[in-house]
Amino acid sequence: MLLRRLLAFGAVIACGGAPARMAAQRAPIQVNAFGHLEYSAMQRDSLNGYFSLGEHSLFATGSLSDRVSFLGEAVLRPVSGSSTGFGAALERALLRIGLRNNHALIVGKVHTPVNYWNDVYHHGRLFYPVIDRPFAFSHLVPLHTLGVQMQGQNLGRARFGYDLMMGNGIASTDTYQGGKSPALMAAVHAKPIDGMRVGVSIYRDWMPANGYGAHSGHAGHRMAAGSKLYTGPLEFQLGSASFAWFTSRFEILSELSINRNRTDSLGTATNRSSFVYAGARVRDGLVAYAFGDRINAATNDLHVYPLQEWKVGSGVRYDLATTVHVKAQVEYQRERMSHAMMGHSGSFADPFMPWTRAFGLRVQLAYGL
Repeated sequence: MLLRRLLAFGAVIACGGAPARMAAQRAPIQVNAFGHLEYSAMQRDSLNGYFSLGEHSLFATGSLSDRVSFLGEAVLRPVSGSSTGFGAALERALLRIGLRNNHALIVGKVHTPVNYWNDVYHHGRLFYPVIDRPFAFSHLVPLHTLGVQMQGQNLGRARFGYDLMMGNGIASTDTYQGGKSPALMAAVHAKPIDGMRVGVSIYRDWMPANGYGAHSGHAGHRMAAGSKLYTGPLEFQLGSASFAWFTSRFEILSELSINRNRTDSLGTATNRSSFVYAGARVRDGLVAYAFGDRINAATNDLHVYPLQEWKVGSGVRYDLATTVHVKAQVEYQRERMSHAMMGHSGSFADPFMPWTRAFGLRVQLAYGL
């Protein structure tokens, strides 16, 4: 039933909500579907081996006129506590109005363009260089913004680009935000040579009441729901830097983020994350890669909550077809969460639970059509 609803919803997106006879009078609508499934054999307290079905996405684009285009992305993803195990969400819905000389005005729900990963990749794992998003996307990065965006692309010899955005903040939903203060963001990047992109961004949000909404990390606060220690005002600042260089022979991606959360009670907490990836094409259709991922949230942080996580791994990615590939990845991970994040009682003088470790093999089949 849920899948039928999502497919029906995707059809509405594809037609821009208009009757089919009206859509037929416009430029063609393109609808793509992406999905993935995995097998994991991970050693934590004990060895667990299991198959899992991952996110499935309907991705629709179309031109409404010579200057106006639409993009929509609806996702069916695993949700804990759901009777079916899956839940549907509208991840993106935006209108892009083309202006002169590669400038554009964008209105709607977008992936917040704070770094290369969130700006370039969507929910299809077919395009990911590794199996998972970096840790920052679970805890620090404001994944979505609903608002107004001014954008420029490929300006001048260096192919300069910028994004200026104002919209609902981290604690908002897709239909409501309390208070009057919008989230503000500015990002710039350049593409000095083919395949390379260098960029930086800043993001600022003022939350009258500390909270988590539809636009925060996909998994960052799932354990803290209903157990917030602090519900007062909080200022959220995020600075990010990205370097990506993808060629036919090698692939490099680095994402760095510094997050500062300020409260009147515990002052300013500084959180840091970093992700580094390197891949080499062994032969046509086969890439060998390695990566490192780390995040550290300060002991006085009242939004993310104190945590330390790091992961290293290596793997191979093989193209079975143009729109089908398989990744096999071995990884080692260490983490320690705070008592607050786990919903336990505890103090910020001694915030952490013991370290946990995991080692194992993961295989992911990603596909698109």
